[in-house]
Amino acid sequence: MLASPDIIGLPVGIALAVRAEAFSAALAPRTWTIRQKDGRRAHLLLLQSDRASVTWQATRVTIEAPTLLWLPGNLDAVIETSAGAQGLLLSVEDDLLIKIVAGSAEARDLRRTTDRVTLISGDVLAPQADAISESCRAIAAELRTPGHGSASMISSHVLLLCLHLWRLGASHDDQDEAGARGGGAALVGNFLQMVELHYRDGWSVARYATALGVTSDKLHAHCQRERGSGPRAIIHERLVHEARTRLAQLDLPVEQIGYGLGFRDPAYFNRFFRKYCGASPGVYRRQARLENARSRPSYAAWP
Repeated sequence: MLASPDIIGLPVGIALAVRAEAFSAALAPRTWTIRQKDGRRAHLLLLQSDRASVTWQATRVTIEAPTLLWLPGNLDAVIETSAGAQGLLLSVEDDLLIKIVAGSAEARDLRRTTDRVTLISGDVLAPQADAISESCRAIAAELRTPGHGSASMISSHVLLLCLHLWRLGASHDDQDEAGARGGGAALVGNFLQMVELHYRDGWSVARYATALGVTSDKLHAHCQRERGSGPRAIIHERLVHEARTRLAQLDLPVEQIGYGLGFRDPAYFNRFFRKYCGASPGVYRRQARLENARSRPSYAAWP
């Protein structure tokens, strides 16, 4: 968890509700563990150099600078930065966040934005990266050395960060729409990485999309553009590839191979495999092993 700030000169409520930390390049990786126990806290990570990985709800994402990540206050997470990473990490109690946002003319949009995971990087983030960094550092400075009006200063900068997040989210949505026509390689790359992690877990396309911070329709458009296949087909292709490999190389029963790939019903595994391969798992295994035996070199004709 983030270290508690010096609360001298600040109202205890806001001093405990907001925490901020700037981290510079170190010789060893760093890890922050977020546990939503007594109170919900939203977290903002601004990664300014190198890379990091973030895990939440069995989702693991690797990010490279410059990247802004917002985690809403209902998620446990683990943030791991590489040895050379630099950036800022800020957390805000959800109760205070609601109060700060409620006074804004854009309250409805801001609350919707802060209730979801948001991941922004690259060219979309660049125009506002300096302003976001400045607000994070201003909050850290007020917490470290409070002065007259520190509570108002902190609240104002938290609101600014929410506004930046909302703007960036809207810009990111616009880029997603453009990506459906020509782009989105980074998103599809992250999707493929998630598929490698979760293709045996039975994740739906909607769950992948939620973890990536986009709609299912937008994820489908990106995958069609970049890979020529929809996300469901990509997940199924990965499952079929793994099933073929295991059937050809392992002596486990077909049912057990199906269980290992997330199929709880052997009959469904058989139908699924037959749909993509044109043969049942058992028939495919016999054919694969027969072809493998035929392809081995024979030494019978050697002198």
